[in-house]
Amino acid sequence: MSLRAGVARFLAIAALALASGTAGGQGPRANVAAIVAQADSAWSRGDRERARALYANVLAGDSTHSRAVFRLAQLAETEDRALVLYRRYIALERADPWGHMAEGDVLARLGRWEEALLAYGNAAAIAPGERDVALGRARILDGAGRPNEAAAELAAWLRDHPDDGEAWDLLGRTRMRAGRPQAASVAFENAARRNVAGAAGRLATAESRTAPTITPDVASAGDSDGNRTSRIGGEIDFAVADGVRLGAGTRYQVIANDIDEVHGNDVQARLTARPMPGLTLAMEGGATRFGALTPDARPWTPLHATARLRARAAGQGPSLDVRGEHTPLAFSPQLVANQVSRSEGRLTAEVALAALRLRGTGRVARFQAPSEPANRRIGAEGALVIPLGGGRVQPSAQYRVTGFQRASTAGYFAPRRVETADAGVWLENGDEGRLSLSADLGAGAQRVEEHAAITFPPAPPGRARTAASWTRVWRAWGQAALAIGPSRSWYIEVEAYDAPFSPDGVSASGSWRYLSVITGLRWSLR
Repeated sequence: MSLRAGVARFLAIAALALASGTAGGQGPRANVAAIVAQADSAWSRGDRERARALYANVLAGDSTHSRAVFRLAQLAETEDRALVLYRRYIALERADPWGHMAEGDVLARLGRWEEALLAYGNAAAIAPGERDVALGRARILDGAGRPNEAAAELAAWLRDHPDDGEAWDLLGRTRMRAGRPQAASVAFENAARRNVAGAAGRLATAESRTAPTITPDVASAGDSDGNRTSRIGGEIDFAVADGVRLGAGTRYQVIANDIDEVHGNDVQARLTARPMPGLTLAMEGGATRFGALTPDARPWTPLHATARLRARAAGQGPSLDVRGEHTPLAFSPQLVANQVSRSEGRLTAEVALAALRLRGTGRVARFQAPSEPANRRIGAEGALVIPLGGGRVQPSAQYRVTGFQRASTAGYFAPRRVETADAGVWLENGDEGRLSLSADLGAGAQRVEEHAAITFPPAPPGRARTAASWTRVWRAWGQAALAIGPSRSWYIEVEAYDAPFSPDGVSASGSWRYLSVITGLRWSLR
């Protein structure tokens, strides 16, 4: 016990004794009432330690004093302790909806969403028309990843209470999280009319997400093989429905090393949609025309296309990420000259495992070049993730293995087997502030086993070279976006690797370092 807490307890006991001595025949109830008055005074002043000690002494004199129980729950130092006290209060005051609501709020903070909704259901049964019950339940539904249900609850409340500005503002926030900025704009407009603090700014943000957007950007990348890529271009996209956007873009790029240089012009179209909360679809397609690298060569115009479907159940439920991609492997002049392309499918699933999350990924790719037979690559990954801070900090440990069917002379490194074991952390601060940040950092070890045909000295016939020893590896990815007013934001994305084998298999040797920087401006034409 700290000195301050000890003094507070001593004063409480002295006050109880004084009250006992001056109350005469009024008995223990008068003594408890005197301590409650002092505790309430300490509570009002914000003196939490003294209030906690005084309310504890109230319970020492009357273990059924429900007010002291409720206050001690509010002053509890841990959520688990608060939950025990709120449930004790409910047992004493079964007809009070506030006890059930307080229990539900604690359960929500603990991530026990279904139990929290049951607690609010008990409160609604006692006080079906209570505003705090309706809004509190909507907040919990939204926090549980069920924004459509939260919006339905709020809409039902607002039909009977159209002047509730706070409810309009909460409805707007909920619809934004559901990916419905047009509907959110209507809600924020109603909130702004009722002078809700911050609603006007949120209205401007929602309107900017429904307006056409221009995104000019530039990019630069280089690796330890001497390859350099520069790119400049931009996109424009617009909403075709609430939660559905269509866009088109064009970019000019230069891919070079110390000897060769090739130029390319790219056009593409993009569709993004969020049909329902927890489900996102993105599709992109286009073509790039690369100029001839030598006078006797012909230009190359490969098509590229990607599709990605992400689904996540509400709360801490499982998630699924399915991707398909066909793209030219244009990381070096040699890869462009050899017309190397990659077609890949990837499936990632993640499930809860107690307080952890278990993630598994499987991927298969086909590399094609006119100069050699198609090459197959197969890979798998397993990861154990620890979500902290509502998922904004996620330490993890993962193991990856991948391998190519055969070696290649088309300009990319195709080892027989690559193993990577590393630890990492995902960080983000959310996207509701003026500055949003996210990062994925990792470090560990990797070893590479090459095909026998390209080892030196050559391996015996029919045998592959023994895998190399483990080598350190690290990776880093980060993105930042700074809002410059409600309709503009500047962003930058940085990616770096240092590994014997590159993640996309684009290096020409077994030692690879890479750095890329992309920056641009998102400008909403509102």
